[in-house]
Amino acid sequence: MIGVPVARLLGIEIRLQLGWVLVVALVAAIAAIQVSVVDPTVSPAIQWLLGGLVAAGFFASALIHDMSHAVLARRRGVEVRSILISFFGGTTPLDPASPDPGDDLVIAVAGPAVSVALGATLALGGMAIAAAGGQAADVVAQVLVVLAVLNLILGIVNIVPAYPLDGGRIVRAIAWRRTGRERDGWRAAGTAGRIVGLIVLAAGVALVLLGDVANGAMIALSGWFLILSARAINERIKVDELIGDLLVSDVMEVDSPTVHPGLTVDTFAAQLLDRDVPTTAIPVLHGDEVVGILGVRQVQRLRPAELAARRVEDVMARPPRLPIIAPSDGLVSAVERLQRSGLDGLPVVEHGRLVGVLTRRSIGLAVQARTGAGRADDLGAPGGRPPAPGPDDDGNHHADRGGDPGSTPGAPA
Repeated sequence: MIGVPVARLLGIEIRLQLGWVLVVALVAAIAAIQVSVVDPTVSPAIQWLLGGLVAAGFFASALIHDMSHAVLARRRGVEVRSILISFFGGTTPLDPASPDPGDDLVIAVAGPAVSVALGATLALGGMAIAAAGGQAADVVAQVLVVLAVLNLILGIVNIVPAYPLDGGRIVRAIAWRRTGRERDGWRAAGTAGRIVGLIVLAAGVALVLLGDVANGAMIALSGWFLILSARAINERIKVDELIGDLLVSDVMEVDSPTVHPGLTVDTFAAQLLDRDVPTTAIPVLHGDEVVGILGVRQVQRLRPAELAARRVEDVMARPPRLPIIAPSDGLVSAVERLQRSGLDGLPVVEHGRLVGVLTRRSIGLAVQARTGAGRADDLGAPGGRPPAPGPDDDGNHHADRGGDPGSTPGAPA
């Protein structure tokens, strides 16, 4: 699951990584210690209260950073249903992206720019309050200064030209805009990320050798992470070179069964788990509206006794975790969205109606056709089907492609 939904703001669902609990606690503790250093006479209760305010302010800063990307994306015509609040900004699986490099550049710059501006404003406010004098003013000013520093770090770190930081996305957009080819943008982002990663890694190792083991190790690990991200970009370029000219409509399955959300999972579980049956993901429709999708992985998580007791709506993936794609979308970007979602397939919708399903199997067949590889389900990613469990002895019914009462074929493209 991509984060936990916690709120809705301006019509955008806010999702939160669970690790934020540890981040907020750490920031609160550091801020409380800082307050005690500034004024030892402040009671522990007040110290922790102020620390909690700083932690809440830092979370609000991260929210503002990510919301700035989303709001500007909307103004540029990009649909944004939800965002994922990350620790220090950067790209996330739910990040809004534009097919236009100029718009994508503006969207990427928005987060760091807003964070730096907010940090500068808080710093000025803190200095103004400190100038007024007094014990209370000094404590409030210190809180504002801490928040200012956190925002400045958030903004400055994110302009480092290494993906998945916003700076890597900026490099990609600039190169893409200059050449007119997104692939060149990714190459530039990968090269920049590799160079930055090596520099950061070397700096971390140097600090370790100088005796600062803790900080050096953290910096070195950050550099190694950036290097791995650059390698992932190279893999993406290889995929782009292989299938970059294909659209979703060229690969999607158009003769897929559908299912109603109120049916029990055993209605079609056997079909999904049968390796000899090509179906790996079934769209869930309420009337003509796509409300979810159910795939092999989700069914495999259920115990045999649960198949007849659980309904489709209890198990299916639904928006915003479930991306909805169009037949005119590029296959490379659709593959990325499928991989990020962790699902077995994505529904393809045109003019509000289901026209097909893009599955890992159908992508594998496309790769097989381009490379002359073996069976599609032998391809490691993206075409393989997860290993099936043992034989199903629970009397599950096979959902027939044409006539099962709970299924209707998807409309052809």
